[in-house]
Amino acid sequence: MKINTPFTRIVTKIARLTLAKRVDLPHTLAFLYNNSFKKLSNLINIELEKRLKRITLKSKPYIMFLEVNNICNLHCPFCMTGKGVYGGREKRHMTIDDVKGVIDQTWEHLYFIQLYNWGEPMLNKDIFEIIRYAKSKNIFTMASSNMTALDEGKIDRLIDSGLDYLKVAVDGVSKESYSLYRVGADFDKVMENFKTLMRRRKEKGSRFPIVEWQFVVFKHNEDEVDEAQKIADELGVDYFNPIPAYIEDAKWIPKNEKYKATLYDPESVRKCRRLWSHINVRCDGGIAPCCYEFFKKDDFGNIFKRPFAELWNNDIFKYSRELCMHPDKVTKERKMDTICYNCIIYEKRPSLNVEDILKQEEKEEKPGG
Repeated sequence: MKINTPFTRIVTKIARLTLAKRVDLPHTLAFLYNNSFKKLSNLINIELEKRLKRITLKSKPYIMFLEVNNICNLHCPFCMTGKGVYGGREKRHMTIDDVKGVIDQTWEHLYFIQLYNWGEPMLNKDIFEIIRYAKSKNIFTMASSNMTALDEGKIDRLIDSGLDYLKVAVDGVSKESYSLYRVGADFDKVMENFKTLMRRRKEKGSRFPIVEWQFVVFKHNEDEVDEAQKIADELGVDYFNPIPAYIEDAKWIPKNEKYKATLYDPESVRKCRRLWSHINVRCDGGIAPCCYEFFKKDDFGNIFKRPFAELWNNDIFKYSRELCMHPDKVTKERKMDTICYNCIIYEKRPSLNVEDILKQEEKEEKPGG
């Protein structure tokens, strides 16, 4: 199925210009496939309230990051979960009842749900039921997987669940290069599962899930990008997407300028829209406006404990929106303990320097630290 077409590229480009620069192909497809009059009206209202600099909103978020777990079976060296850092949260899977409670409060305005954040979603035993429930509410569903926790039976259940979009995370075409970052994964098993996914989707005559091969580019695998593209074409992958990495060690930075990254600085944040358009729900119910929020202490509230209608316009959300609208007027005396402060004032999102975080947590755990 051809999805990365001139038409979808044009729609995506328009969306990036009018909504946000990080709008990508799945967001475009969600708009095209899962629209409604109520959703479109809400989207227009979001843009209107943003332009009018309103901080107490009638509009609701149209994109949700729903972290179905914060558990992974790999140990990727630049990942918080891979490092064993959980930000003060318990390790847990969301249950289907947890998910229903969240979706039932928010579904009418949602175009898109990303069913992962700091974990491997296929480890959640309820993942296929979670997908089906979201689909029953006319929401575009996207998941990402390292493909290690699947077999043919689970792949069939994944296809049958109705998942719209799957990012397959494979960063290499040889065992040697792949294993440098995806620590703990069996490359041969991953590629076998990948092939099985594409074969079973074809045998079932299904258009879904749309499959993206996400290839994170490092110095050690940048010379494999072209070969990966060829393999993707042979497998029938819908979209091959080589992307720059989040990197904490200069030795990993690729030479190709197209994929070169700056240490601890993957994105500059300017004129943030997430405080109007996004909601991030962590596995323990903690909420924030974006997926960059990691630590429990930075939560804007908890949707398991208070209704979403109360949380969306609480003091910390309203303060953060005001800060985004009028950063020059916010003085140190008015500074609130929110992760949005540094993000907006210095125009760069928080860096997750894992080594520094580990040292700080170790210091805090010591008596008198």
